[in-house]
Amino acid sequence: MTERTDAPEVIEHRLLDLVYTTDAPITVPALAYFAPCSLEAAESVLDNLVARSRLHMEVGDDGAITYTFPNRHRFAPLREPVLPPRALMPHRPLPLAIRGGRQARPLLAATLSLVIPGAGQLYTGNVLSAILWFVVVTAGYALIVPGILLHLLCIAAAVSSAYRLNSSLARLALERS
Repeated sequence: MTERTDAPEVIEHRLLDLVYTTDAPITVPALAYFAPCSLEAAESVLDNLVARSRLHMEVGDDGAITYTFPNRHRFAPLREPVLPPRALMPHRPLPLAIRGGRQARPLLAATLSLVIPGAGQLYTGNVLSAILWFVVVTAGYALIVPGILLHLLCIAAAVSSAYRLNSSLARLALERS
């Protein structure tokens, strides 16, 4: 339910809604009902718009006053996009790290990546990252020193991934998807 108001700018905005979303004739009582506002406030806004040549006032043979809006076109009212029900959305499994309402454990992610490069990323749900780390670190071990450095970076990335997963924003985004 819309709150009552006598603020001219609010009434004018609601008048535009009335003009562009309905075919109803514009009258003082119609605006007062649609806005909702007092009859006096609706009449004041309409008279002000007539004085500024934004509206035209017409008096019918029976004495009824109606207002016309030049170049009036009807638009469809704005609607919020309808999201499909959650049951119809594709199901994305939760990462192993946070199943059962647990928090991701950075030390476990580091240990897993120490044993198998990329396993910590897999634990936190980053499958593509896990595969890439495994391939890059394994290839780096062909030259030993780059492999060790890459392995340390992989472990640090797994710990960072676990901390990001624990952040409230990332957790909220996962629960919504």
